[in-house]
Amino acid sequence: MPALSPSQADIELRNRCTRWLNGHRPMRSMRESLQALLALPEADQPLDVYGDGAVLQTLEADVATLLGKPSGRFFHKGVACQLAALRVWCGEGQGPVALHPQSHIAIDEEEAFERLMGLRGLRVGEPDTPFTVVDLQALAEKPAVVVVELPLRRGGFRLPDWDALVAISAWCRANGVKLHFDGARLWESAPHYGRSLAEIAALADSVYVSFYKGLGGLAGSVLAGPEDFIAALAPWKSRLAGNVFSLYPFVLSAIAGLRRQLPLMGGYRERARALAQRLCAERGWRVAPDLPHTNSFQLHLPVDPARLPDALRAIAAERGFWLGARAVPSVLLADGAMVEVVIGDAAEGWTDNEAIEALRAAVSQAHRASA
Repeated sequence: MPALSPSQADIELRNRCTRWLNGHRPMRSMRESLQALLALPEADQPLDVYGDGAVLQTLEADVATLLGKPSGRFFHKGVACQLAALRVWCGEGQGPVALHPQSHIAIDEEEAFERLMGLRGLRVGEPDTPFTVVDLQALAEKPAVVVVELPLRRGGFRLPDWDALVAISAWCRANGVKLHFDGARLWESAPHYGRSLAEIAALADSVYVSFYKGLGGLAGSVLAGPEDFIAALAPWKSRLAGNVFSLYPFVLSAIAGLRRQLPLMGGYRERARALAQRLCAERGWRVAPDLPHTNSFQLHLPVDPARLPDALRAIAAERGFWLGARAVPSVLLADGAMVEVVIGDAAEGWTDNEAIEALRAAVSQAHRASA
């Protein structure tokens, strides 16, 4: 899925809708968003200044505890967070970074770890499949750090099997290689493993988590790991423009997301799996993976990807049901389109039957436009 920002017209159309297929119910205005943050008891506390503030430090400590790590540091942006992590783990030797070719770091961050940090990447694994320890063993040189994205978003939100993840961790430790989890969607991944966040994070030396995806925050992330590692991030946080004067809106929205959305992740996953099974029954439609690992999956439709976005917008305008406005060519269906489905609290506003019927209507409309 392209990492494109929605147009202002699409944002306005989405806000006029009353139902939304993906994610959480959107805030329709800055006022509505700010009023929700004011309802938090922490809003009465003083603002943080340059990373120093009681509420911010409590959030960092709470997230580190959730992940079973000694320490954590808040970053305004996941890109800066992960660049700092890789630079610290690679040290002055600037050793190579092993990562999947479809990873967020390689694609969505525009290979900043190579272009800005002077590091080298070793692409590991095949498309739409998480890499395994066998892939690491086949590398021509030993990396300084291995990055595992949980889940692999561009590979269909797929997760490696638990035993495969344990084997990667064991290989890294046996070979003196650091293991970093790109856990932008780690909150959404835990139900698949049936293990606590701390049990999953224990396999890695460092873990990054995001607040604005599954948790619905405004922005922000935390990087957790050993105390000396977190301390070593300080100069890189400044160099990467991460030492923002005040972060309190992001911090408050992260707290709200942890309280409201984190306990619901298991239910979102089950709803996604039930919907995916229904979608698979539609003639010519495909879901990847066949049974979603998380609350998110790919839907492949037998329709021209260039025509589908306008059809999706038409359904939004006619029915007030926002199905999204982006599609890319499908890798599973010749001349087909792929869209992503992400289940959040917005799913409380529609039934599976209603979602399927709306998608059918969009596909039909796109076919008519192609005729």
